[in-house]
Amino acid sequence: MEDKELILAVSKGSEKAFRKIYDTHYKLMLGVGINITKDVDTAKEVVQEVFFQFWKNRETLSTEISIRNYLKRAVINRCLNQIKYNSKFTSDEILEETEGTQLTPDKAFETEELKKRIDLALNNLPEKARLIFILKRQEGMSLKEIAEKLDISPKTVENQITRAVKLLKAELEPYLKKLNEV
Repeated sequence: MEDKELILAVSKGSEKAFRKIYDTHYKLMLGVGINITKDVDTAKEVVQEVFFQFWKNRETLSTEISIRNYLKRAVINRCLNQIKYNSKFTSDEILEETEGTQLTPDKAFETEELKKRIDLALNNLPEKARLIFILKRQEGMSLKEIAEKLDISPKTVENQITRAVKLLKAELEPYLKKLNEV
């Protein structure tokens, strides 16, 4: 069966067609998840959630999509959100530790506002640049590790990080100027 036929069958509630999609794509999606999260359990949760959402939204799926590409993009996005959530949680803990001793209410507000602006700016990055930036800056991976994980050249990784930094700087610069004026 082609993707179009499978999606059509799934949209009509065919559990058999859904099982075929699941059996065909599960291992690949799990591999994608593990490569990004570096954690088998987290990757399994992400992949299960992606397949659950696929089934839940079956009636609205376009028959023109590539199932493999759709699932892969969903797994990548959910993994990135998971990484971002985990790193945000860690930075929140650090902030809580320092708030009582060093941060005034004004500084705490500015810090929280800056975190929100950074998250928004990160979300606005192109997908590839965002993934590479998060792996490099928040996960601490080397250029070589990222290149191997994503099966791209280290030069491409470097170019994407440079691109991400330029875009983030451009988006955050007006806010930072405003902060410095106060």
